[in-house]
Amino acid sequence: MKKNFSLLAASALLALAVGCNSGQTAVKTETRTYEDSTKYASLKIEVELPVVAKGAAGEIRKGVISCLDDQLTRITTYENEKMFPSFDGNADDTDALFGYYTSQAFSVLSKISQEDAEERERYVNEDEEMSEEQKADILANVPAWEYDYSFKKIDESDRYVVFYSQNYIYQGGAHGGITGAGAMTFDKKDGHMVETFFDSSSTSEMQPVLIKGLIQYYKDMDIEMSQEDLLSSLHIENGIIPLPVWQPYPTKDGLLFTYQQYEIASYAEGMPSFVLPFAEVAPYLTPDAKAVLGL
Repeated sequence: MKKNFSLLAASALLALAVGCNSGQTAVKTETRTYEDSTKYASLKIEVELPVVAKGAAGEIRKGVISCLDDQLTRITTYENEKMFPSFDGNADDTDALFGYYTSQAFSVLSKISQEDAEERERYVNEDEEMSEEQKADILANVPAWEYDYSFKKIDESDRYVVFYSQNYIYQGGAHGGITGAGAMTFDKKDGHMVETFFDSSSTSEMQPVLIKGLIQYYKDMDIEMSQEDLLSSLHIENGIIPLPVWQPYPTKDGLLFTYQQYEIASYAEGMPSFVLPFAEVAPYLTPDAKAVLGL
C-alpha cells in the first residue's frame, strides 16, 4: 500500500470524537460497502447514510447525499465539471442510490486509469534510449490507481451529529493524497448543516490559539517548536495562519481542527491537527455554531 502515516494519523484523530453520544434520539444510519478492481485500478467505498425519515433526520440525509454526490461525481478530477450525472432516481431507495454511484465511479476510474496505462506504454515504447529489457521491466510495473472513499457518522450529541467525508487517491505518481469534504456538523433540531464555525474576519484574532494548537501538534510528534520556528516553517503568507479549509468539528474536549496535506505544511509533515477547548474558541464562533454547540 502507498498510504503514509498521514492517513493513519487522520483516522486516529477521528477516534477522539467517538464516545460523546448520550444515546438519546440518535440519528439512525445504514451502511453500504463496495469494492472492485481492474488491472490498473481499485475502488473501495464505504458510506453510512441516515435512514429514510421525516423532519430533521430527513434533512440530514439530504445533506449527506448531496455531499456524496459532489465527491463521487468528481472522482479522478479536481475540476468543477462532473465526470457523470447526479442520480435522478428515488433517493429513498438506498440500494439503488448507492448502486448507481458505485457503478458510475468504478466505470470512470477504470476508463481513466486504463488510458493512463496506455499512455505510459506509448511513452516507454517510443523512448529510443532505453533497452528492450528496461522497457519490459517498466511496463511490467505500471502502477495501478487507487481510490478509497469513506463517509461515516463519527460523533453525536443531543444537539448535533457529525459526518466525516474523506478519500485517499493514488494516480500513479510518487505518492497518494487525502482529499474529501472533511467534517459536516448537522443541527438535530432542523437538520441544517453548520456552514461556517468562524467568520474569516476572526483569523487575525485567533492567531494565538492556532499557534498554540500547531505547536502541540508538532510536540505530539516529538518535535519541539517555538512560535518563531513554527511561523518560519509553515507555508503561509505574511506570517498569518489561515483557518483550515475543512470545517472543525466538536469532540468531548473541544473543536478539532485539521489542515489538509500541503495546506500549510509539507507533505512529510502530514495533516496538522489539534483540539482547542470550547472556552478558547467560543469568542470567535458564529452565532449558528454557538447555538448548535449550546455555548
